[in-house]
Amino acid sequence: MGSIFTSMVSTAGAMRALQTSLNVVQNNIVNASTIGYARQEASLVANPFNPNSSSTSGGVTSGPLFSTRDAFVETSVWKSQHRAGYSDTLSSKMTEVERTFPLNSGAGVTGEIDRFFAAISQWSVSPNNSVARRQVLDRASTLAQTFNQTALQLGDTAGRAGAEIASTVQQVNRLTADIVSINRQRRENFASAGDAGLDSSLHAKLEELAQYVDFTALPQEDGSVSVFIAGQTPAVIGDHQWPLSATNNANSAQVFDSEGVDVTARIRTGKLGALLDLRNTLLPDYQNRLNTLAQGFAGNVNNILNAGIDQNGNAPTTNLFAYNAANAAASLAITNISGPELAAAAAGDPGGNTNALNLVDLQSSGIFAGLTASQYYAELTSNIGDRLNAEKSNGALQKQLLQQAQSIRSELSGVDINQEATKLLQLQKGFQASGQVMSVLNSLTDTLINMMR
Repeated sequence: MGSIFTSMVSTAGAMRALQTSLNVVQNNIVNASTIGYARQEASLVANPFNPNSSSTSGGVTSGPLFSTRDAFVETSVWKSQHRAGYSDTLSSKMTEVERTFPLNSGAGVTGEIDRFFAAISQWSVSPNNSVARRQVLDRASTLAQTFNQTALQLGDTAGRAGAEIASTVQQVNRLTADIVSINRQRRENFASAGDAGLDSSLHAKLEELAQYVDFTALPQEDGSVSVFIAGQTPAVIGDHQWPLSATNNANSAQVFDSEGVDVTARIRTGKLGALLDLRNTLLPDYQNRLNTLAQGFAGNVNNILNAGIDQNGNAPTTNLFAYNAANAAASLAITNISGPELAAAAAGDPGGNTNALNLVDLQSSGIFAGLTASQYYAELTSNIGDRLNAEKSNGALQKQLLQQAQSIRSELSGVDINQEATKLLQLQKGFQASGQVMSVLNSLTDTLINMMR
């Protein structure tokens, strides 16, 4: 009789273990599409068995639950997110910059430079023609306005980048605050550190954070996770958040840690890294090159005109172009010079066109380290196009690498509905078999009891 009861106890324990495994499989199926969820595996532990002892009657009980999440694979996905976020953001922004420097024939600064020299060429044919002189002034004014507009567009792009840096920092702070909240729940009850729901919420937040900035996540013994931006700057430690802040001025944008330390140079990847590179490195370089072009072009034109004499035979007293050397492209403008004051003739040759011809020659002069004004502008636009193409190519590569990393993670810890359904059927059959054993044992017990009456 004792053996029958012992068998019933063992069978009941097996049914409880199988029910636990069934619950785990069911939970996996329900969370198959939950962001950040990692498949859970139930374990079964064989009880000690001694045929001569009822206290070690064998059977099986539920063991600990295991998460299939792999820390190395998760880190690989995050790193791919960092790099993909950088390339995607920068290629988008460089597309915006490229529109500021159109490459179409006759468009942008180089188109206006060509039209200015065309007006100079017509003027050199009729140096004393008032209409030709007026045309030179009109083309000079349009060219200056084109420089102004290009500089303004670059400034607008810089301003938008600065605003996006501030909003991205806010997004980072929002996510780290969410991670702190999850940490607090895991620390309040250490057993919850193994909660698949909290675990999926945590890793969903970490993966979202990976798009914005690179970080290192370190699990702690109390169940919390510490997050360090760029591996150095604390953002989350336990249940305490260390928020970032951002400033944007005329020259650059900066990111500071919670203690006011400038950490801009540490942030190299992710959306935030791309925006900082654009705002602090690329746009200032393009602006400086545009200023160099505006100042060099205007300065050479002024020098040539000032070397001649005007329509009245006098040495010029007014430049054609005026500008502020600190921001030549944005400030470039023509002065109040009149048509007769333009110096077409060389000194000692009143009424001639020598000076106008010298201006015509400026179009093919290598005044920018051997490059003409048009060639210098073309080199600038080529540099922008090359960087855009490089980021597009790199972005496509990083997306592939990200997909590969996510695919590997899915194979290791994702939920395969077909596999889980197969497990479910196997466990249900095991549960049914245990039920049949229990039914047989119950029948034997009834028979023995009836025999004893």
